[in-house]
Amino acid sequence: MLSHAINRFIDRQRWLEPVADFLQKAVGGFYKLLGAPGHGLKTFIHGTWLGHPLHPVITDIPLGAWTLAVLFDIIYLFNQRQGWSSAADVTILIGIVAALGAAVTGYTDWNETVDRERRVGIAHGLINTVVLVVYLVSWLIRLTGGSRGLAIVLAFIGYALVICAAYLGGEMVFSIGTGVNHHAWQPVPEKFTKVLLEGRMTEGMLVKAMAGDTPILLFKKGDTVCAISETCSHAGGPLSEGELLGNLVQCPWHASRFDICTGQVRGGPATISQVRYETRIQNGQIEVRRSEDTLQPN
Repeated sequence: MLSHAINRFIDRQRWLEPVADFLQKAVGGFYKLLGAPGHGLKTFIHGTWLGHPLHPVITDIPLGAWTLAVLFDIIYLFNQRQGWSSAADVTILIGIVAALGAAVTGYTDWNETVDRERRVGIAHGLINTVVLVVYLVSWLIRLTGGSRGLAIVLAFIGYALVICAAYLGGEMVFSIGTGVNHHAWQPVPEKFTKVLLEGRMTEGMLVKAMAGDTPILLFKKGDTVCAISETCSHAGGPLSEGELLGNLVQCPWHASRFDICTGQVRGGPATISQVRYETRIQNGQIEVRRSEDTLQPN
């Protein structure tokens, strides 16, 4: 099976581990060096403001542009008209510019990965980095009036590599689940469901409760009990083990931040809000049900 063979090949590339270590320290260190503005920049690059990871939105642009460039180059090879070569040059440049954005967002998202997800991700990223360099060389040859044949061959090589990298990107999402909403398959109570005895709640503390098989995060402030999903939407981290920052809860795994009462995502890498629950107390039991005002898409 192709997928199995590819994954076994990547697993055997032990040199990827030190490269991944270095790059994660470099990427993470860059944002930490900027302090609070760095956290805001990182959140923006993740796509938290969009409610959707920004990286896959950008990746369609270079792939589409370079696909057009391949077609324009092929047509040029058959009729030798300058218009087709110029069209290929322009679309390659568009792809290069967009690919720079894809690289920044991609490495930023990848910085939060571990284990197999990290290995496949670094292979995906490094191949795309090579693709970017190959296309840049191809474009510079075109720009300086060098060998058109060599420039076209390089573009074809770059296109073959970008397809390979796209396959690995799909592997990360569809096989490993990178960037997938971790609430998507969690059943949410639509009717009020008992989750915890009221007496087990402590003022100002994060408490984990269960609604069937679904973990719920409870927080009591005065007479108000707030309830949101306990499983972080980004990578499944346990929010009950996180840190309270005012009215925000910070995930202990990757520092995503959510409003403790509304579930709204306030800081990346998460891009999807937590499920918000209504609460009530009946006969000493705290009960929850999915709120109609929840910002969670599921």
